[in-house]
This record gives sequence, structure tokens and C-alpha cells, in this order.
Amino acid sequence: MYKQLFLTLNIILLMFFTQVSASDQFVIQNTQTLQITSEFNQQNYELYVRLPKGYKKSKRNYPLVLINDTSYSIATASGILHLIEGRDIEKVILVGISYSKGTNPLFSRTRDYTPTFAPKETQGHSKAAQQVSGQANNYVKFIDSQVLPLIASQFRVDKTRKTFVGHSYGGLLGTYIMLHQPNLFESYILGSPSLWYDNKVIFEMERRYAKHNKALPATVRYYIGGKEGGMVTDLKTFVGILDKRQYKNLDYQYKVIPNTSHFSVFALLLTEGLIDIYGK
Repeated sequence: MYKQLFLTLNIILLMFFTQVSASDQFVIQNTQTLQITSEFNQQNYELYVRLPKGYKKSKRNYPLVLINDTSYSIATASGILHLIEGRDIEKVILVGISYSKGTNPLFSRTRDYTPTFAPKETQGHSKAAQQVSGQANNYVKFIDSQVLPLIASQFRVDKTRKTFVGHSYGGLLGTYIMLHQPNLFESYILGSPSLWYDNKVIFEMERRYAKHNKALPATVRYYIGGKEGGMVTDLKTFVGILDKRQYKNLDYQYKVIPNTSHFSVFALLLTEGLIDIYGK
């Protein structure tokens, strides 16, 4: 019942908080688009920047929430923020990175969000898309060297409070960032992470990190749907490893959200994660 009501609410929000432009395209209010080309893979992307209410009248710096998979996530996140920012959470700047322009979304996200080349079809993912997998390193460089500096140069961002949001392959990507460049973001909201990817290569990456590091400076909130089967087991195993490591400066929690699947869990986990990290 709760899940159905919440998803219905998001549909209503998108109806109310979008407007039709002169070209008959739907535009999310308070959101502008920036064009950017990656120096690392020469792909063209769009950045969708949603500014909080009252931004123009204030002089303060705002936390930054960076999100991927924008074909569904940016509209959902915008609707959620319209309701809860300034009420349940403090106001934030939301930035979504599009899939690369002119590229099939499956190819774009597989290329950019996965850390290793795994050409064989796995977990029902497109075998053709897997042929371009394993370029997350270039994507993270793009975020670090281009996306974050561009946003900071044009908007009042609190550079000490940046949050990465990722779901599915995006949750895998967030875990990869946390283990390879933990200072890039201060916090993470990661849902349904594909920890199974490439024979659970992320577990080996964590082992390598642990050999050389006693600290992991990050706040991370993991969420997963109760109906996600083996992915729930993988996440519990990964969190169990973190329990044993006892990394300094790592603030982590995980939650299984009951009665939700890999697809229906996103709106719920994003709301809970934002309230947990930015709750008033």
C-alpha cells in the first residue's frame, strides 16, 4: 500500500511540476541544461541543474547532489525535492548527468558505470552493450576534472558537502568511486548496487583497498529492495566485510526496503537517503 501510494504521488508530482514549452516539450521547473563534452571519451553529455527555491535571493552555498540514470532519476528526484526541501531536508543543488547524446542508453550506462570489461552477457544485461563495458575510470575522471569544476564555477556549491546518488549499475559505480577516490564525494546514496558484476570484482577491489588503507572517509547509505533476491545477499555480504574492516572515518548503514523490487525501490530509497543525510 505504501509503495503504491508513493509511486502514485510521484506521477502526480511530475504532472504538476512540469510545464510545456513553446516547442511542446516538457520542462522540469527550476532546471537548466548545460552542454559538456568529456575530454576522456569525447562523448557529449547534458547536465541538468535544478536550483532550490530562493536560490537567486540568497547568498549561501548549497550542498550538491549528483545523480545519474537521468532518463528516470532527474524527474523523480525533482518531484521529491519540491515536496521535502526546506521542510524535511535542507535545500540542495541537484545535478543530473545525462547518458551520452546520440548513444543507446544501455550502451552509455554500461560503458560509463562499470569498472571492468566484461563482454559476456550477465544477469540478463545486453550482450551488445557489454562489449563497451569497463570505462568507469574515464567517467570518474570526467566527473572529477570537468563536471564538478564546471558546476562549482557557475553555482554556489558547498564543496565540502557533495553527495553521489547511484542505482543498480550506478550503485556499483558509487562503490567503485568510494574505493578508488573516496575524497571525491563526502557522502553516497547507493541503491540496489550490482555487486554481482564481473564475478563480484568489486569485492576484490575492496580487498585491495584494505591492504593499503585503514581509513575510508565517507558517509554511505545502501538500500535495496526486499524482492531483489541474490542482490540482497550480496549487499549483506559486502556490509559484513565492512563490519570486519572497521575502517576509520567510514559512516555506513544499509537497509532492505520490504515489498519492493529492483525498479520500485528507487523513489523510496532516494527519499530516505536524502532525509538521512540532509534531514533538518
